[in-house]
Amino acid sequence: MGKISLAQYLFTRLRQNRVKYMHGVPGDFTLKALDYLKPAGLQWINSCNELNAGYAADGYARVNGMGALFTTYGVGELSAINAIAGSFAEHVPVVSIVGTPQRQLQRQRLNVHHTLGDGRPRVFAEMAKHVTAAQAHLFDENEAPEMIDEVLTTCLRNSQPVYIDLPCDMVAKEVPASRLDVPLNGNSAISKSVRTTEALLTKIHQRLQNSKQPLLLIDSGHGVRGLSKDINSFAEKSGIPTLAMPSGNGMVSHSLKNFYGVHSGPVGRIDTMPYVGASDLVISIGGMFSDTQTLGWQVVPDENNMIVMHKDSIRIPGEPTAKIALERFLPALTESITPDTWNRPDATSLGNFRDFRPTIKDANDHIDQENFYLYLNEHLRQHDIVLLANATPILGGRDLILPESSRTIASGQWFSIGHMLPAAQGAALAQWQSRKDADRLNRSTTDVGRTILLDGDGSFQATAQELSTVIRYRIPLTIFIVNNSGYAYERHIHGLEEDYNNLAPWRYSESPFWFGARDKSQEWSDYPVSTAKVETWSDLGHVLNNQRFTDPRGLKLIEVIIGKYDVPTKFEQVFKAAGEKLG
Repeated sequence: MGKISLAQYLFTRLRQNRVKYMHGVPGDFTLKALDYLKPAGLQWINSCNELNAGYAADGYARVNGMGALFTTYGVGELSAINAIAGSFAEHVPVVSIVGTPQRQLQRQRLNVHHTLGDGRPRVFAEMAKHVTAAQAHLFDENEAPEMIDEVLTTCLRNSQPVYIDLPCDMVAKEVPASRLDVPLNGNSAISKSVRTTEALLTKIHQRLQNSKQPLLLIDSGHGVRGLSKDINSFAEKSGIPTLAMPSGNGMVSHSLKNFYGVHSGPVGRIDTMPYVGASDLVISIGGMFSDTQTLGWQVVPDENNMIVMHKDSIRIPGEPTAKIALERFLPALTESITPDTWNRPDATSLGNFRDFRPTIKDANDHIDQENFYLYLNEHLRQHDIVLLANATPILGGRDLILPESSRTIASGQWFSIGHMLPAAQGAALAQWQSRKDADRLNRSTTDVGRTILLDGDGSFQATAQELSTVIRYRIPLTIFIVNNSGYAYERHIHGLEEDYNNLAPWRYSESPFWFGARDKSQEWSDYPVSTAKVETWSDLGHVLNNQRFTDPRGLKLIEVIIGKYDVPTKFEQVFKAAGEKLG
């Protein structure tokens, strides 16, 4: 290979790592670079604003393994930094590329627009340092390809965002293309120490043999999201009773006999805390023990009994943290497990979360949150991806019973309102990409499910304009909007009757047509748009059994009317715990 432009080198590297879609908003410092996307095999997705672009790249990365966004200097990158911070907190590999002014203008510290006017050209990059795992400032074409490779490798290895500063006068600089022949190695750089591995295996085996009531507790944080297959293998072979944290539902197959559902303690369908509290050994993988998903830390296991596994480390109580690649260690642990490794405790107290059914007395009764999510269980399919908004859906949806190869996407740490609509757009693009790749390779597409968003009305209003992006690019997506006339989560924490927890009354079921969708008489044949407003179980049943809504193509939006104060009884403990933190 000869030489290519720096922009094409960067974009080709992204394409080599399965990134097909670039999210962002065009700006004057990015325009020249955008011309190089198509030659590199990337498609531009024009988001409505940079924050939404960041959320969408996050959702895309959670499904695809890496995502990317491209924003302009200052105003654009700062709009996106909330989303980048969330990806950092929850270990999502997103590449944030920022188009910056010409190098000479930066060196001369001139008063360029989009700056603070005080001669600090790198102040925004300094901000990004705190929420990205690595940064590359492409000021020298001789060093730029290596810097790009290093920062993208860090993104893959750490499962966290990285920052790339691309000055607009560097876009067309020619660089050697030869490095593109060498694939990036996203595997852990931690040395393969046989001694360390054997020592850890011995210690874990000893703990298991001495344990009377062991437990596996699975979440999706700290870089383990891509290790679901290995986690399932370990859970299945070991037979250890297994629970998932709310944001880890779907990391473990619900068909495993030793999987007992989501650990929410007393606010779950089954109170798992008595069993967890009595466990003398908890192996936690990827745990995000934030106050919000642990009932104010009430359901966190005793750390003195907990082996903590992250992507690049293992901590055993009383021992120093060992730096080790979980992607290599976990298969070794699975291989070493034998039926007599540990005692089989009586786990019947964990019950069977699969037995719960909605209790509906009359089909004409109004829909309530206690039964809504149980009702949806019957309509989920294999390979579906269900996104739970940071509102009441993240509470109600935590106990969904997932068919084989289905999963949920839910926040466990950041909990930014409005996150999940743009994230659903990105996740649906990744699903769609998998479907088109299967078609191209003449493979069956039956293993590509639907992308389903369970959103709250307040969360939807925060980023509603991204629905227009879904429609513009004809992205398949199913959306349920829980309309309970306000911020129900916040309302029950504080200010039950206060106006600040109310919302403007939108006509949600009409919203696709605000944003460019065609009605039934004009709709695109390959992108049907179906909407409904439901208030009773009869209404909901009619919609969910209607072929227009079960068709995986197109956009489906169902507005679900819920009582203003309606929440499941057990949620009151969640709100109480949250309220107590306010002082």
